[in-house]
Amino acid sequence: MAPARLLTSILCLLLASCGATRHTTAPDVEELTRYVLVIEESSSGQVTHDWRPAKDFDLSRYGSLSGARAPHGRSAPVSCHQRDCDEENRECVRECMSRPLARGFGHMTTGNRGKGGKQVYCEHRCMQPYIDCKELQERRPQEFSAVDEAIDWLKHNRQMLLVGSVVIIAGIAFVTVSAGAGVVILAPAVLLAS
Repeated sequence: MAPARLLTSILCLLLASCGATRHTTAPDVEELTRYVLVIEESSSGQVTHDWRPAKDFDLSRYGSLSGARAPHGRSAPVSCHQRDCDEENRECVRECMSRPLARGFGHMTTGNRGKGGKQVYCEHRCMQPYIDCKELQERRPQEFSAVDEAIDWLKHNRQMLLVGSVVIIAGIAFVTVSAGAGVVILAPAVLLAS
């Protein structure tokens, strides 16, 4: 009876250790520029991450990524400030409402409509800049002050990362150099530039 309990306990412990999430500790912030972050999804759906030394990767083939989207040379300026798209939209509508309408649009404020027609016109006129602002906010670099917070976000949002996307982790810019087939690889931008 005792050997069966012991064997059962050992098997339970072994089974629990096999099912545990694989976790690797992040290197110190000072060393982040020497590591590549690999996020993988296993066939069972479990997502793991691993910090691997950059020397194990041939990053020279990814060097052109930093200038791939830049219109003038190898780098493009990136605006990292947070825009308030809703406030910009309200300001656009206020400005439109404060100006007289162009010739041929006077019927929008006459009769029983009051300012309602003009309001609709201004909201429609300001909608595309609002949509553009929202889209730009989604594409701006993701910035995280803590490594663990970044890892968590990357694991949950790995499908939306495109090659060339920038993620800033603890002040270090990482570029997505490979994405797809269940694997996302992020390399420090400083290594791609050299």
